[in-house]
Amino acid sequence: MHACLLIPEIVKLIFTNIYVYGTDGSLVNFGDHSFQRVARRSLAALSRACRSFKDIALDALWVKLDNLEPLFACLPRDLWTMTGDRKLLIKRPVTTADWSVFEQYASRVRILGNVDSDLFGGIDSEFVYAMMGFCSQSLLLPNLRTLYCKGYPHVLHPCMRYLLGPNLVYLLLVPPTEGFWSNIMPSVLSGLSRHSPQLEVVEFVGPYAMCPRVSELALCGLKHLRKVTLVLPSRGDLSWLSRLIGLQELRITLAGILPPLRSQFRTSYLDKLVIRSFNWTSSGSSVAGWVVPCRQLQLIPAFSESAVAVECVLRMLDKRLLFDVLEHILLDVVLEPADHIDNAFTLQTFSPLMRFSGLKEVDLSTFCISLLDDDDLGSIVKSWPRLECLHLGTRCFWQTPPKITFRGLVALLSTCPNLRNLGLVFDATKVDSPTAEKPGRGVRNTNITSFHVGFSPIEQPLQVAVALSAVLPCLGEFSVESLLSGGPGRAEREAKWGEVLEHISHTLIKKEESKATGSETRGLRRRST
Repeated sequence: MHACLLIPEIVKLIFTNIYVYGTDGSLVNFGDHSFQRVARRSLAALSRACRSFKDIALDALWVKLDNLEPLFACLPRDLWTMTGDRKLLIKRPVTTADWSVFEQYASRVRILGNVDSDLFGGIDSEFVYAMMGFCSQSLLLPNLRTLYCKGYPHVLHPCMRYLLGPNLVYLLLVPPTEGFWSNIMPSVLSGLSRHSPQLEVVEFVGPYAMCPRVSELALCGLKHLRKVTLVLPSRGDLSWLSRLIGLQELRITLAGILPPLRSQFRTSYLDKLVIRSFNWTSSGSSVAGWVVPCRQLQLIPAFSESAVAVECVLRMLDKRLLFDVLEHILLDVVLEPADHIDNAFTLQTFSPLMRFSGLKEVDLSTFCISLLDDDDLGSIVKSWPRLECLHLGTRCFWQTPPKITFRGLVALLSTCPNLRNLGLVFDATKVDSPTAEKPGRGVRNTNITSFHVGFSPIEQPLQVAVALSAVLPCLGEFSVESLLSGGPGRAEREAKWGEVLEHISHTLIKKEESKATGSETRGLRRRST
């Protein structure tokens, strides 16, 4: 055996990569079960190949399970049987020897579950309860760190507490039915701080709202909590959120169409806040009593309203959620806004955000910006000199054509030199090559490699390529509006922007060839000298 394989750290790295990258070195897609089976068979073989490999290979083999079925299937074959519909049934009473076999593998599991299947797979409930009778400290998986729970049979509700161990740091619950939160789960979650005091991330997601009181009992005792995702009724009192000391990220969905209650929620700072609600007005009403400075803010209502309503909400949020620490803002809607002139943003719509000079990322890709002209865009981005990512109006098709031209794009690039991610709808039918007499001279951004142009109209790809390659010389990709919301002529626009890319790529190749030829010529001259 090679001396390197006698070092446990190296062997552990190799075996871990077998599961992540596969035996051929390619990255494993964990949704592809055939890759997983090959990786698991390889690790099982390695655990039997050498005594020094055994524990390390078994740790890598059992580190992640989609459900508990493989653990139960490793028990002695005379203990259980599998029916025609792949259900595991118990045949005799469980013994201490059986439990020792189970414990040998269960202690190695660190990640359990996924969002596509229940935790217990095809294991019969009687079999599960028989094993639970042997659990020391009431834990099936004592070293579990991550638990994804989409659901399980109602009869196995009491088993949930046997998965909440002291090492758990991540918990995701997706209720399969509306009654999931109302039966035994509240009693289990109320003891969450006792069962799993090290929890850092808790996500209660899904279509069904959770009782605010249950959320409060589950979360308020967790001292290491950093990230929380919740679905709560819009009429619930959220004042208890102020007790989540040390929270860094909060994602909250306010379910229902009733006007939200006024809640007092104050915190010193959040790294990220995401609020999903019925519409813009309900978003503003829900935070009327909040004082929550945050670095990243995302507001995602289900239904859109007019640009005037959006502006009103943004003004309402000032000194509520909008503070000088704001660096990233995303405004989006679940259902695309109607193609109506009242929904188009104007310079006035942007005015509540223009005082935040520290903004680095602005994403308004869902909304129509066709009423903005070059001067409007210039005024807006002058307020954001540190901007790194900007997306305006690129997701949908709008009947109103854009007023922004190549001149506005150049002004944007000139004002925001740190820009590295760009999505902007502009009129590409009016493009001039940047020369000494024309706009664009001296402006050159090498950070941007991908340009989302949305429904930007275009007529002459070669002319556009010449102009864009002068200011964005590293472009390697264009994308148009979403296929689902694409308007008339989308295929033609996509083809023409593809031509632009071909012209730019051809120009780059010629430049590289010219550089190479020049280098060879200079080398020959030096040698001849």
